[in-house]
Amino acid sequence: MMATDAKEFNRRFIMIVKKEAIVMAAKLTFTITALMLAAIGLSVADIPNLVGNWTGSYEGYVNNIGYTNATNALTLTISEQKGRLFTGNLSGNLSGLGKEVGGFSGVIAWDNKTFYMAEYDLGYDVGTMLSNDTIELLYLEDGKTGRVFIDEFHRVK
Repeated sequence: MMATDAKEFNRRFIMIVKKEAIVMAAKLTFTITALMLAAIGLSVADIPNLVGNWTGSYEGYVNNIGYTNATNALTLTISEQKGRLFTGNLSGNLSGLGKEVGGFSGVIAWDNKTFYMAEYDLGYDVGTMLSNDTIELLYLEDGKTGRVFIDEFHRVK
């Protein structure tokens, strides 16, 4: 009779454990699905619209020239944006370097604050959305004419 009681106890115990495992798996699946949908929804909804004209100032260092800076010397025009991808032109009067104009393409990272730009002539920019109307670009160019710049742009309204 004791063997029968032990078997019944084991059978009931296994049933309870299976039910709890199923409930826990369902809760975990629901939680993961909800988090994924929330993350996807937030990412799509929060993609910043960069299209428009931006004016900016810079400070930097240029190989064989030295430190340089200027206020309101740059114009950034983002002419088109499709989702996280964008394109446009950057122009400016750089002290000691003359006027420069060039096209670029860019991509906004998943955090919707960081973005990356490849300038068509030379160099790369790493950007940060400081606010809806202010962005910072960190420009990097290697080689004999190597240079770095910190640019801050404000949206023209």
